[in-house]
Amino acid sequence: MNRTTVGGPELGGGRGAGGVLVLVDPAGAGSSRVAELLAQELHPSVHLRTDDFLQVIRNGRLSPELPGADRQDATALAAAAQAAFAYATGGYQVVVECAGAPATLDTFRRESRTTGAALHYVVLTAAAPTTPHELGTGALTPDTTAESVLTALSTRSHLLGW
Repeated sequence: MNRTTVGGPELGGGRGAGGVLVLVDPAGAGSSRVAELLAQELHPSVHLRTDDFLQVIRNGRLSPELPGADRQDATALAAAAQAAFAYATGGYQVVVECAGAPATLDTFRRESRTTGAALHYVVLTAAAPTTPHELGTGALTPDTTAESVLTALSTRSHLLGW
């Protein structure tokens, strides 16, 4: 059963407002499945993958780790952030899946400030968390990880900006 934005967890802070959750999985802790589960639980919802914004480049795409790929990566990240916050301002709960920590969260912070939509940041880690935005997933299944993220969202513990 989907949770609606009225009376259930939501990213935007109440009254059906949309918001954005950047879900980072630098170690392959299962963010794809967790992001899917979160998008199923939030309503209305959108699930974006930052990698998809790189994959749509047809000519001149560089592997993100190569020298010279910084401009390409920054452009794709900016496009992902703009798309996420466009959906959020339309009332959608947006889960943005990142395979690795974005080079800069400033792009997402800027869009949050510009649109007024909430921004949450959760890093899934197999190790014990060392920062307030990390969530240890070592002993968790994707289902229990998603539930942990939903609980964290309801307490606003991963809120990064408006």
